[in-house]
Amino acid sequence: MLESLRKLRGYLKISGVASISRRYFVLNSFDGAITILGVVVGAYSSGAVDSRIVIGAGLGATVAMGTSGFSGAYLTERAERRRRLHSIKKAMLADVSKSVHGRAMKVATLWVALVDGISPMLAAVVPIIPFFLNLAGFISVDKAVWYSIVSIMCILFLLGVFLGRISKESMLRSGGRMIVVGMAAALLSWLIGWL
Repeated sequence: MLESLRKLRGYLKISGVASISRRYFVLNSFDGAITILGVVVGAYSSGAVDSRIVIGAGLGATVAMGTSGFSGAYLTERAERRRRLHSIKKAMLADVSKSVHGRAMKVATLWVALVDGISPMLAAVVPIIPFFLNLAGFISVDKAVWYSIVSIMCILFLLGVFLGRISKESMLRSGGRMIVVGMAAALLSWLIGWL
């Protein structure tokens, strides 16, 4: 197991996918959280909050985002990595597909696709949990809505903190920016729900 992890780290280092993975993780987690925010606030503002509908719409969107993220990233990264391997092959006048670089490119493609597919699902599933609690009779639907919104704002804040840490900027300010974006998305969803 440790040997497999060491190999994985080595392949990821060779392929240089750390920054790509971070970008995909933040972008897609952000998308997952904002999508569920739109579902929850839109349902609430239209006066039709039914936990089953929110769960169904939320999970449907989550699966769609995860599938889209995984397949889109896999196909895109595969094309880019094959292009890079082809240029290495041309420069070295040898087939490098079975070399360490070739294996690293395959692992990197799968790794980036997994990060891209899983991150929006993780960020979207957490805010749906209060609606399961409502169905089980533990909390009211109004509390489920507010707990969901608070959890989304926490996710957005943490993503902002992560970006602040990466960019060596104020983590609080970066987290605050993400919350402002979340509030703007909530306001737009609220207005659309009134239409």
